[in-house]
Amino acid sequence: MLLNYDFFQTILLVLAYTLIYNLTSLLLFFTIMQIANVNLKTLYSFSHLSVSNVYTKILSLLILSLAGVPPLLGFFSKVFVFLLISNAKLFTLFLPLFTLLFSGLYFYIQNLRFLNSTNSAVEGPNLSLTFRTGTFYFLLSSPILFLIVFGFCYIDDLLIFSS
Repeated sequence: MLLNYDFFQTILLVLAYTLIYNLTSLLLFFTIMQIANVNLKTLYSFSHLSVSNVYTKILSLLILSLAGVPPLLGFFSKVFVFLLISNAKLFTLFLPLFTLLFSGLYFYIQNLRFLNSTNSAVEGPNLSLTFRTGTFYFLLSSPILFLIVFGFCYIDDLLIFSS
């Protein structure tokens, strides 16, 4: 079933990849904007985030999903793209995209390492959530995070729906 895509299935898988990537990027930038609301000046200010902070955990999940680490949904979207390339017999694209995948993985892992290498001795700004911004943030981010983490359960439904 995975190797015999028609035009409708190809469009559906490309749209699924685009939707997954855009939702993950949207939540990533929304989280960064929530952190920037407390007057952080540079990227070095992320070192003020503690490992137990909820922002750090959400950013780590989002970065891992963008990197394509299994079992997060970003992994399956990248697998879809590689299956579409192999089905179309475009093997000349396979090696450059595979190389780009691993260079992007290195980039995301370096960002994750920088995010989690905190200096607890430095006293930074207070990054606790207020009730108003925290409620709004979690109402928007919870469904997207659920989809990113548990979306692999719905991949079968997507493939069955498309066939």
